[in-house]
Amino acid sequence: MKYLPLLLLLLILQNHRVHLDRIETNQDCAYSCSEGLQCKPRAYSPLSAFHCRNQPVSSAVFNNVKLSNVLACEGRKCSLQLKIATSMNATGDIRGVSVCADSAGMIGHCQIYTFGHVGKGKATGKQVDVKFKCVPVRPGQLVFVTLKTIPNYCKATWTQRHLVPECRHEGIRDEVAECITGKLAYTVDKARNALTVKVTDAPEDTDYNLRLCHKRNVICAGEGAPMKIKPQHLQSSIMLHYSKPLPCLCIEGWPARVDARRVQVCPFKNNLEELWSGITYDFNKEELIWEPQCPVKVSVSLCHADGGKSCQDIGNVFHSEGQKVIFSSVDPHPMLCTKFTTEVGTWIKCPFAKGNFSVWTAKITSKDGQQWAEISTWVKASFSVSVCEMKPPSQCKQMEGNKFQNFSVDKMKHTVFNLSKGSCEVCICIQVQRVDVRFSVPVLQCDLQCSNWCRDPERSQDIEKILLPAFIFLTVILAAVLFGRMTIKDGDKKKTPWTKLTFLRMNQ
Repeated sequence: MKYLPLLLLLLILQNHRVHLDRIETNQDCAYSCSEGLQCKPRAYSPLSAFHCRNQPVSSAVFNNVKLSNVLACEGRKCSLQLKIATSMNATGDIRGVSVCADSAGMIGHCQIYTFGHVGKGKATGKQVDVKFKCVPVRPGQLVFVTLKTIPNYCKATWTQRHLVPECRHEGIRDEVAECITGKLAYTVDKARNALTVKVTDAPEDTDYNLRLCHKRNVICAGEGAPMKIKPQHLQSSIMLHYSKPLPCLCIEGWPARVDARRVQVCPFKNNLEELWSGITYDFNKEELIWEPQCPVKVSVSLCHADGGKSCQDIGNVFHSEGQKVIFSSVDPHPMLCTKFTTEVGTWIKCPFAKGNFSVWTAKITSKDGQQWAEISTWVKASFSVSVCEMKPPSQCKQMEGNKFQNFSVDKMKHTVFNLSKGSCEVCICIQVQRVDVRFSVPVLQCDLQCSNWCRDPERSQDIEKILLPAFIFLTVILAAVLFGRMTIKDGDKKKTPWTKLTFLRMNQ
């Protein structure tokens, strides 16, 4: 119950808002005055100078002023009008009223209404109701309405601004000619990279423009001239071809007239993944560049793909809202990837995964029981090399006593990193990483050529736990099978004499 007054207030405010937004249709736009008065309207220029009088007069001359939007229609053609009405206290020598409705950049509509001396000899005066002739307005126009007395008293001026509803208002968007944009329906043919478009509810008295464009914030930039369609051909379907199904690719249509409103539909607005393919790499500058083809709010970072679904971030995260992102000093490696994160989800793209992008290689070779790592590079580079031991679960930990060794390799050269002869006694790997760049990933080489490589005690125990029960189970099965076969043979020996005897008797 305590919320009942608040709910009632919200209901009253909502009803008041609905009343303000309501647009009356086919209302009487003629002028009129109170019964018994002869109104004589005439137009005047808003540039005319009317000096006001400083004589004392009640400031409450005008009251109950009403401004309302009216939709005046003749057949199927409708226009917006501003309806102005007021009540005024006409006393003394007040013999009329002037009304002016103007807007920035436009010449105002001004009129004077005279009705002679009213209430002469009466101190209290007389209330006069005046309904002015409607003023033509446009959707979204800001109109300044001014009422003055005749003669013009300085303290009896009434002024108010009025905002005409825009074309998105449901009462005018399909009625006023300049608001009608037509409606677009489409089907997608992915095999042909084509959109089949159908235009409906378009104006019948003008040509119609149709095109594909790329929407960037408010502006939709088109490619080439739009396709112009005659009114008699609007019933036919139009085919538009596209190169990429980008989320900012839109179909735009509008009547072929000056300042016509436009309608846009974007068939691939949820196809964000198409944006992540625009990654390039400059080998000379060692720069990885991503330039979005559509405005998108996204966080971009480089990451190290570990072979599974995860990708560990490397370095800082860049936040972009349509700007180009550049990562400088990048080592092109198949496991170095780019991570894109939006409010919808996360995508990982590995631009170096396919193709021969690596500028260096590392491999392990052996001869006469000696193991060594060989690193070759096509560019001058510096590397860090260390020996680590594989530990479950698939982690390579630095071995005690083994430090990182840094060295440089000239362009088109190779270097050798010798391993001890005891390398085959444990599960060791060689970890190599380029250190002369800002963004690089560590590379593991574990293919040592050992007959007994990776004798991991823990792994051996795990294998024994699996193989021992399996061996016992198979032994039991084999024993049961042998016992069954021996039983069948003994049975056959006992049945043989009886079978022969039965056969002889039958022959007799």
